[in-house]
Amino acid sequence: MKKNTLAVFDRDEEYVTKLMSYLSDRRSVPLEIQGFTDRQKLKDFINEYPVDILLITEEDLDEELEACNPGEMMILSEDDSSVNNKGHKKICKYQSYENIMREVMCYYADSPMTEECIVSHINTEIIGVYSPVRRCFRTSFAFALGEILSEKEKVLYLNLEEFSGFNQLLKKNYMSDLSDLIFYISQKKRNFPCKLASLVEKAGMMDYIPPVISPLDILSVDKSTWILFFNELVKCDYSKIVVDLSDSVSAFPEILLSCRKIYMPFREDAVSRAKTEQYEAMLRIMEMGEILDKTEKIEIPFVKGLNPDLYSIAASPLGDYVRMKL
Repeated sequence: MKKNTLAVFDRDEEYVTKLMSYLSDRRSVPLEIQGFTDRQKLKDFINEYPVDILLITEEDLDEELEACNPGEMMILSEDDSSVNNKGHKKICKYQSYENIMREVMCYYADSPMTEECIVSHINTEIIGVYSPVRRCFRTSFAFALGEILSEKEKVLYLNLEEFSGFNQLLKKNYMSDLSDLIFYISQKKRNFPCKLASLVEKAGMMDYIPPVISPLDILSVDKSTWILFFNELVKCDYSKIVVDLSDSVSAFPEILLSCRKIYMPFREDAVSRAKTEQYEAMLRIMEMGEILDKTEKIEIPFVKGLNPDLYSIAASPLGDYVRMKL
């Protein structure tokens, strides 16, 4: 039976050699050990072979490496804190190799089989559109954004509202919708790209998944299912996924964290400002300030007589505004 793989990276060649030698000599360690001191060789290995655990120094773990999806990531640390600011388990590198081995094995054995975060993919960017403010042209902006991006790239638009109104707005009755795809993924079936292809619809060059009909189909989905769904979605053949996001989704913060960029429509009235400030304060309390760092607030100008036909919205004055923001 093929062993799972532990990859070790440190710029100190002597440290890597000794740690690898110790782990390799321990027959009780059910892992194949691979050691690296060169970042490019590590990336090449991860891109070609599945890595179950990556043991790496904090200064060498960046977004580029994380995008390679190297499985469980554990930090070789010089301090005593238990996790880093991205939630990765820390291991003190200056302790006995036996203790390092025990910590790695205990952590890996106790890791849940369900996926806990949405893993970034090197070929796919998630773009979020969200606002705590209502009636701010959020869906119109998101749909136009997807249509305009699809002029040059392969784009999927995903609406996670409880009431999208798409049947009326797009004048279509759908045979299947997002709820069918969520149910499919909850059954742990593995032909997800085929299932997705069977129900996507087109608006111009843009693909979109028909939104749910019943709000219960959004509210009843647990966080782990959403995470599994998005981790399968980013493996599909899209360069951009535009997510029109509702805060009623159980994986709301996880989806925001997975976004490369977030557009947040807002308004300048007192009630809207109060809601925006409350939302931003919540993120700071939850230590999710990185969501704010990649959020661009946009005050969409009022467009008198905006045509509700989403098929033509990219050619409207709102579409001109979206182009200006890209």
